[in-house]
Amino acid sequence: MPLKVERKCTNYKNCSDKFTCPSTDFTKQYCSIYLARLEQMEVLLMDRIKQKWGNKYPVCKLHKLSEEQYTKCIVIGTLFKDQKLKPSVLKRIAEGNQLVPQPILTHFTDESDVLFMEDEVQRYQLSGIGNIDIKKLVTGISCALLGKDEGKGKFKVDEFIFANMRDQIERPVLTESLYVLFLSGINFVEHEKIALHLQLLTYWISGLLGNTDLISRVCRVVIAGNSIRNKPPKAKPTISLVSRTTESPETIEAVKNFDSFLLKMCQVIDIDIMPGEHDPSNHILPQRPIHFCMFPESSLYKSFNQVSNPYFCEVEGIKIIGTSGQPINDILRYSDITSNLEAMESCLIWNHLAPTAPDTLGCFPFYNKDPFILTQCPHVLFAGNQEQFGTKFVTGEDGQKICLISIPDFSKTFQGVLLNLKDLSCKSISFQTN
Repeated sequence: MPLKVERKCTNYKNCSDKFTCPSTDFTKQYCSIYLARLEQMEVLLMDRIKQKWGNKYPVCKLHKLSEEQYTKCIVIGTLFKDQKLKPSVLKRIAEGNQLVPQPILTHFTDESDVLFMEDEVQRYQLSGIGNIDIKKLVTGISCALLGKDEGKGKFKVDEFIFANMRDQIERPVLTESLYVLFLSGINFVEHEKIALHLQLLTYWISGLLGNTDLISRVCRVVIAGNSIRNKPPKAKPTISLVSRTTESPETIEAVKNFDSFLLKMCQVIDIDIMPGEHDPSNHILPQRPIHFCMFPESSLYKSFNQVSNPYFCEVEGIKIIGTSGQPINDILRYSDITSNLEAMESCLIWNHLAPTAPDTLGCFPFYNKDPFILTQCPHVLFAGNQEQFGTKFVTGEDGQKICLISIPDFSKTFQGVLLNLKDLSCKSISFQTN
């Protein structure tokens, strides 16, 4: 498919090294993740403590509270949310043996949820939390609390602070509009349903439908996961005690069709392929790039890029980071946050891409550093496989300005998202054929 226009060239850098080489040592306990997270976040929280309270209050370890008996002090730790509706292995066993019927739930918050704080040694139940909305919090957030020990393992909270957004480099000034196209949830197992829409997409990106000035400024395509399927295949009943699954013919055919689609795209534009929750990649985060053997035709092109999930890159100096949607969807399940854009903003305030990992979201057992901690503030934060398109600008306390992007599921909406790098404005673009 020949390109009818000359496409603008851009400077690009993949900055996802910390996501592509996760630890493979599974002999460590998962508690080491929280210890590593707290160790890194404590440094950031101490800076925030000095900004907010100075040296007015002492900082005390949780296990020293009963000894020091401060009238008011600051403690630093990781929040744990005790939820009776949270799924557990024991509940699944009971359900499987028909001992106790379990209701089917997709949301796990309840009025009885209790908040705790823990550090390397001790756990305290939080009381009198005032303006802290428990329902908007999840397990795994690092924070600092001002209050006093009430005895009997309870800490009364007066005020609280999170790590908040990191420093942000000034956004480069571009003299002309340049665009990045975001897609997610293409779902090639339903190829017949999406074939015409994808054909329209390839015609559009190739400049065959006109509007060549705009098309020439689209410099990159990012596909944010669930390209093969957007939901798990139905499990077949078996009496075997050994869990063994083979790829279905429809999955193999979907991979072939995806490769054929990418072959057309790679001939005209640079394209980044992120794995998603239901793609043929490792299930736990961070997900490694999908293996090149899946793409015998398209992987021959230099414009074809397999990237990780989460994915962090720079395009013309604009820092872009995001996921295929699993962390955001998990936050929505375990809190009363109802907007995916609000969940993304919360991740910036908590300074963590996936706070619920490893409690309710699978991840590698890191024990030195937590790669999901944001070490710098991006200019763009995106999440794939969402119900609908959405965008929002958020501003930090130190003037950071971040564009949030909710990328809709393509197989349901037939929409992509076009980001203008010049001013970070976003708009949805439809590839509906009727």
